[in-house]
Amino acid sequence: MIIKLNEEFIKRQSKRQNVLIKSKIDIGSFYFEAIAYDISLRGAKIKLNLPLERGSEFVIAFKGQQKIRSKVSWINNGFIGLEFTYPPGKVKSIFGTLGDRLD
Repeated sequence: MIIKLNEEFIKRQSKRQNVLIKSKIDIGSFYFEAIAYDISLRGAKIKLNLPLERGSEFVIAFKGQQKIRSKVSWINNGFIGLEFTYPPGKVKSIFGTLGDRLD
């Protein structure tokens, strides 16, 4: 239990950036449009008109950038919190200059 609490604390320490970025979700052979409202090097908060369950895995691309493997970590009032499965360094390189502001 202590380890889980420490992991949650580390996740919340990630620097977040409020954004409005179109993104594309790839679930199997289906694609869906979404809007990202905030991002960090560890995850993002998105709005998606699709009921996904906690733990669902998919791929997301922000503004046509390289795809990032992700999973749903929480769902609340139509928003979905996702956790990137890539390490923060790789996510930073995908985001480019935006990634520099999240470090």
